[in-house]
Amino acid sequence: MNALFDALRERVEVHARHAVETYTHEVSEYQSSPPADDIYDFAVLIRRRTLDLSATGQPLTDIDLARIADVGRRRAEVGLSVPSQEQVLGLHTAMMVREVHDLARPEHVTDLLRIVGWLGVQGVRARTAYLRGYTKGVGAARLLPTRLEILARALIADEPLAPFVADLRVGARYRIAVLTTPDRTAGRTQAEVVAALAADRIPATWLAPDEVVIVCPGEAFAWVRRAVALIGRPCGVGTAEGPVGGLAPALAWARKVSRVAPPESSPVRLPEIANLFVEMAVAGAPAIDGWLRTYARALAAGPDLVTTLRAYYAHDMNRVTAAAALHIHPRTLDYRLRRVRDVTGVDPGSTLGVRLLSATVTRTLAVRHYAD
Repeated sequence: MNALFDALRERVEVHARHAVETYTHEVSEYQSSPPADDIYDFAVLIRRRTLDLSATGQPLTDIDLARIADVGRRRAEVGLSVPSQEQVLGLHTAMMVREVHDLARPEHVTDLLRIVGWLGVQGVRARTAYLRGYTKGVGAARLLPTRLEILARALIADEPLAPFVADLRVGARYRIAVLTTPDRTAGRTQAEVVAALAADRIPATWLAPDEVVIVCPGEAFAWVRRAVALIGRPCGVGTAEGPVGGLAPALAWARKVSRVAPPESSPVRLPEIANLFVEMAVAGAPAIDGWLRTYARALAAGPDLVTTLRAYYAHDMNRVTAAAALHIHPRTLDYRLRRVRDVTGVDPGSTLGVRLLSATVTRTLAVRHYAD
């Protein structure tokens, strides 16, 4: 009895050192701005308390939760971001479960169930305490953006909302907008985007230095344009809608759309799967994508054929409005469309032309050197 607990106690220090190494390796902010407190001591403490309490079936005490919250507060005070803390919490949970799994044997089944059952309930309480402490440490100016960022991450993960952010929720359905930048976005700019949207109580969070998610209870267009303007570079945009509790699939679709959408500095629409499903399928099929590149190379003979086709299809093949958007005469547009037919062998106004050339244009604009 308690053999698994004993085995885990013997390796607490080893597991704690491995946790610190993992945080430092996996979380970039822990490399450039490590926490001021001793993360090793806390890693040891939390593991020992887990074993002591789960062995006797007792919950975390108020003192335990206060201590955990205090660590979260100190991490905020040194400027560590919400994404980094969410990443650390996820790593911590994964490592705790793995540590138990690696030492468990068939004869340890009773101990195993006690530990896993305890972690399932008390782990949620510990996480909530940590994030509550973190929000208290960010300062008054960052309090609302931080709460909204934590809310955004809970919504898109379909996780239960912690009480200290649940009051911010304003809808039963949300539109998810994912903005993908061409490369890493500076931390200061990331914070500016989150804070600007928070001023209107719109949850937003960066899932990566090149990917921000905006969670809108209604129309997302204005918030997307504001975010792109603050980022200051063209962004691929993808959107999808879903109910609370079912936003993770919407996020997945929006991300896929954003990765094939042509980057724009001032979006004129918010693409969703209905707009780019052909390009999404092509991007996932290398052989077809390679075949489509032959048409991209033909259009590169130009000049201005890709730009012309983009305007032509964006205006539903209306010659007059497309020419006006391009600031050219309709006859010039006609000449360019004939040139497209000459170099590709496909009439851009035909059904085949719409299907084939619109996908080629989108892929060319979305992927650098697509026609090379």
